[in-house]
Amino acid sequence: MIPGKMRSHGSGSEGGIHKMADVKVADVVVVGGGARGMSIALFLARAGVKVVLVERRVPADMATSGNGAQVNVTGKEPGHYTAMSLRSARMYPEFIAGLEADIFLKQQGILFVTTDPEEMEKFRERVDVRNRVPGLHLELLDGRQARGIIPALTPEVIGGYISRDDGIVEVLKLIPAVGRAARRAGAIILRCTEVTGIEVAAGRVQRVLTNQGAISTPVVVNAAGVHVPHIGEMAGVSIPVDPEHGHMVMTQHFPPVMPVPTQYITQWPNGTFGIGTTNHNIGIDKRVRPLWLPPFLQNAMHVLPLLKDVRVLRVFAHLRPMPPDRLPIYDHAPGIEGFYIAVGHSGITLAPLTGKLFADWIVSGKPDMDLSPYSLSRFGEFSAKAL
Repeated sequence: MIPGKMRSHGSGSEGGIHKMADVKVADVVVVGGGARGMSIALFLARAGVKVVLVERRVPADMATSGNGAQVNVTGKEPGHYTAMSLRSARMYPEFIAGLEADIFLKQQGILFVTTDPEEMEKFRERVDVRNRVPGLHLELLDGRQARGIIPALTPEVIGGYISRDDGIVEVLKLIPAVGRAARRAGAIILRCTEVTGIEVAAGRVQRVLTNQGAISTPVVVNAAGVHVPHIGEMAGVSIPVDPEHGHMVMTQHFPPVMPVPTQYITQWPNGTFGIGTTNHNIGIDKRVRPLWLPPFLQNAMHVLPLLKDVRVLRVFAHLRPMPPDRLPIYDHAPGIEGFYIAVGHSGITLAPLTGKLFADWIVSGKPDMDLSPYSLSRFGEFSAKAL
């Protein structure tokens, strides 16, 4: 929670303040310009908080711009994480409406399909478990029903499931729009500003040091994605997050054949396909690894045979911040007043809710849902040094 009275800072023009020399003090400094960090900055600014977001390169430079752009509820487990994702997904229409931008959002389902009987049994179990989450409904499908939704699927598809709460969003327009809305609300967004240190004294955050200068602040939100552990170390906090390497493949335009995406393939309104992803832990390395592409591309072509006639235009790699149990870490650092942590994969799905939760937490002292399943202490590995 922010000590003392929050400081108002002007009308929040579209341009905001972008020169580090003009930024000396903030109520909150958010580190990281991905989906989580930008949403947190937006909700804080709308709450009247003087918030500065610092990004080492440009917003959405890492995982946020290199993913399948899915609002994926049903792929999340256990139940509390499914419910959390559902709540965030249902915030999306209002969230986007408030951005005053033309952003494609389609929440009509993601069709999970399989050609493997063993995987189909796992789907049956998943549908049964997910349907115990209040308000969520998954429909189990046989092969004929699945092809009724996407006729271009291989005849070998034996079934799958769909929930209309899943969907896709145009990420490359979403994050810039969130940034513009945050600036209109008064947030300051500093690009190409790398954090070099976090000053802590008497158990409280004091200043954020950057390669452009220092910002005095009582609150820091560490939303730096795969760099969260590095930022944590600056404050004396150990945060277990690994960079998970993945690929995305973008294709040429093709006539519409997919009214909804599958778990690995999306066709966008302009006809291009996005296909992903691979999963490897190789450290901070965004290089494309061509030898890793054939297995998942072959799987995509097996499910959707017409992809054999579609030309690949671009392949790129991204890094997902992944805690050991694949659940988010949403917490404040024990022993350090004013140091918050917001990290995990599925930043796109959780973006609206994440912004609200952390803004409520910082402004009023309490989020409106139980975040104990996402605490740092669940790993038993964190350390907060006496600084």
